[in-house]
Amino acid sequence: MWTFSAYFVLFAVSAVRPAKEIPVLNIEAVAGDPVYLPCDISPRQAEGQSPDSVQLVLWYREDIITPIYSVDARERSWKEAVKWSSDQVFGNRAYFMPEKKPAELGVDHVRESDAGVYRCRVDFSIAQTRFSRINLTVIVPPTKMTIVDENDAEKNNIVGPYEEGSDLNLRCQVYGGKPRPTVAWYRGEELLTNYSSPGNIGVPHTMSLLVINNLGRADLRSELTCVASNNNKTIPLTSTVQIDMNFKPLEVKIQDSNQPLSAGRLYNLPCTSTGSRPPAQLTWWKGGHRLDKTKETTANDGNRTTSTLSFIPSKEDDGQNLTCKAENPSITGTPPISDYWTLHIQYVPETKISLGTSLKADEIREGNDVYFDCKVKAVPPVYKIEWRHNGRLLSHNIGQRVVISDKSLALQGVSRNNAGNYTCVGFNTEGDGESTPFYLDVMYAPTCKPLQTRVHGVAKQERVNITCEVDANPPEVTYRWTFNNSAEGMVTAPERIIRHGASSPIATYTPVSDLDYGTLLCWAANRIGNQKVPCVFHIIAAGKPDQVHNCSLSNSSKVSFSIRCQEGFNGGLPQSFLLEVTEPSSTKIVWNMTSAVPRWTVYGLQPGINYEALVYSVNGKGRSEPMVLQAPTMRLPEKQLTAERERPRSGFKMTPVLTVVSGVVGSLFLVACLVAGLLRLQCSRDDRPRAKADPPPAKPLASSPKGDPPSEPDERNPDIIPQPNSGLEEEEHEFMRKRQLVSTIETRTSPSRSLLQPGPYPGYCTLRNGGLPLQDLSNIPTKPQVSGEAMYPTVGCTLPRHWGGVRGPPRGIQVLPPAEVGPSQESGPGTPLMAAKRESQV
Repeated sequence: MWTFSAYFVLFAVSAVRPAKEIPVLNIEAVAGDPVYLPCDISPRQAEGQSPDSVQLVLWYREDIITPIYSVDARERSWKEAVKWSSDQVFGNRAYFMPEKKPAELGVDHVRESDAGVYRCRVDFSIAQTRFSRINLTVIVPPTKMTIVDENDAEKNNIVGPYEEGSDLNLRCQVYGGKPRPTVAWYRGEELLTNYSSPGNIGVPHTMSLLVINNLGRADLRSELTCVASNNNKTIPLTSTVQIDMNFKPLEVKIQDSNQPLSAGRLYNLPCTSTGSRPPAQLTWWKGGHRLDKTKETTANDGNRTTSTLSFIPSKEDDGQNLTCKAENPSITGTPPISDYWTLHIQYVPETKISLGTSLKADEIREGNDVYFDCKVKAVPPVYKIEWRHNGRLLSHNIGQRVVISDKSLALQGVSRNNAGNYTCVGFNTEGDGESTPFYLDVMYAPTCKPLQTRVHGVAKQERVNITCEVDANPPEVTYRWTFNNSAEGMVTAPERIIRHGASSPIATYTPVSDLDYGTLLCWAANRIGNQKVPCVFHIIAAGKPDQVHNCSLSNSSKVSFSIRCQEGFNGGLPQSFLLEVTEPSSTKIVWNMTSAVPRWTVYGLQPGINYEALVYSVNGKGRSEPMVLQAPTMRLPEKQLTAERERPRSGFKMTPVLTVVSGVVGSLFLVACLVAGLLRLQCSRDDRPRAKADPPPAKPLASSPKGDPPSEPDERNPDIIPQPNSGLEEEEHEFMRKRQLVSTIETRTSPSRSLLQPGPYPGYCTLRNGGLPLQDLSNIPTKPQVSGEAMYPTVGCTLPRHWGGVRGPPRGIQVLPPAEVGPSQESGPGTPLMAAKRESQV
């Protein structure tokens, strides 16, 4: 039996058989990929021969004498064949696949060292040994690629930036690869160059040079790809870079230029530049000075840059150039491009008012003619000019001596009313411009100021300071005082007038006797002239003030009411007013208030009470008699004892029979009422003449609570009427029942006072030197229980409307409202006299 060593020697001897007799099959494989080496092991059996089988398969590499792989099926079945692989060549990377047609020797992860010529020997049981040859070529792809620029700087993604018109130089260096790879440059799908050559540096590599001259804007963002490949089985090795470029701006433009601008207004002026990369730097200039209030924005594509200038022009900017410059700071040596705008500025008119050249501002007097000129500077020109005096528009009016023509104003015969600030206003499309005011000072002689205290009440031996206020320009004036006594009719300057210097407007006066009451005259003078009409001050004897009159009650509520009166003569001294509110039952004062004017609103009262209000006039000499008013407050609403819903409802139900009966009874009742009304009307017609002929006699009043005898009403008194009682006739009782308890407050000139004051006493006297004699009242009948002195006190010429020391009229006396009796009625027992004017009601 042959041993394995014997077979090995036999195989070695057979291996030296000339290779040129065996055909060669070329196979290429890429390093790292699997490769399959074919070897035909199928037996060729002739007709009539017994079946043949494979006994042994051996693989050789021509540079190695001994086998590198074997499959031994001798003395065993093919499925049990022994496989062996040389560790120096394939090792466990090789495996035999007999099921393939032809059978194949597979090698995983083929290596560059696996390249060579392989022989496969197949021994059969019967047939002759079969040989096959395979030339295995192992391809090694390139392993590394780099792109470097003209500065030998390695570039990965971006090359540049390059300026417009410059040249591009790139080298693609490929390392590794067997066979030597082919290197080519592409722009997109376009082949630029496929020329490559070995590198001239120490490390072996393949190089391809790309040159692009005169780069333009179209080359921006162009993608250049270097491709290296040495087979068609693997993906080529590539590297792509993008061209970056810088461009100078192509255009700069100020938007909406050459439009007129308004002085003082804020404008946002845009300037746009295009074509620059990176975005252009925009700057604004005016008159060689850079403006810095700008805001820059860039479009999304980076091609358009806008700078917005916040600009407030002035009229001095008119005619200057506003320049916008654009430059790319990344490109050196290139001047910026610019656009300019010649400014045309419009502004509000500038006006200036001046006095006529022949006039002097400090020498204008009343009666002089004055004229003004208005100087105007405006762009565009003014279309209207107005004149104003103290802010009010002046119009051309010859009747008022105001003459306006173009840019001049003339005032003929000026007076003190013409003094004040004058301005002229120019109007154009930009607005209106008003000049600085010119104050016209019109000088005039002194005149007496209004609203001075003309009447001074002074007691004998009492000093009073009298101030003489005058209106004068210039205000430096001197004063002189004179006294006019109407009794003697002379104008003197008595020693009782003490002047506090010639320029002082205050004089002290002291009356000693009755002849010292009269009129003080104040004369003033300045450098313009003397006062023509003096200031007149009346010196009268001071006394207590008169009563208020025309009092009215209003706004009455449950807790408050308002009182309003008219003040009387102040007695020659400043007066104030006092209100006292009392409860009639207790005479307790519940409200006390002083006011500079006779007006009050009283709060915090009790509802349903008839209060008594007393109004006094008060000055330094005392207080007047009170004016008494009845001031009732409203009552609270009455409460219902049982709610409507709580009342028991009747169970009565109307039936048709009850309805008919109710109708008949109602009709009979109406007929009866109608007959009674007709009879009453007929009776009243029969009694009317008799009532006119025989008036019912007046009934005496009831006795007073104190037990005094009943008093008879004074039928001739115009303000007092009898108090009605149960004994009056029905018509008189109905007439008197309609009267209300009121108080009539008369003025000094009322008809009733003229009746009480015949002769020279129509009102209060100017000089309080005595009262009305009691004997003048003899023609007026007195009333019981009230004396004449109590009714008409002799405190002055004025007859105050009060009731002696009693707060209000006596019990049982009613004051007649003036609205119920006409002024033409005569006083008599049956017709009480009523005042012509009704001043207040309580």
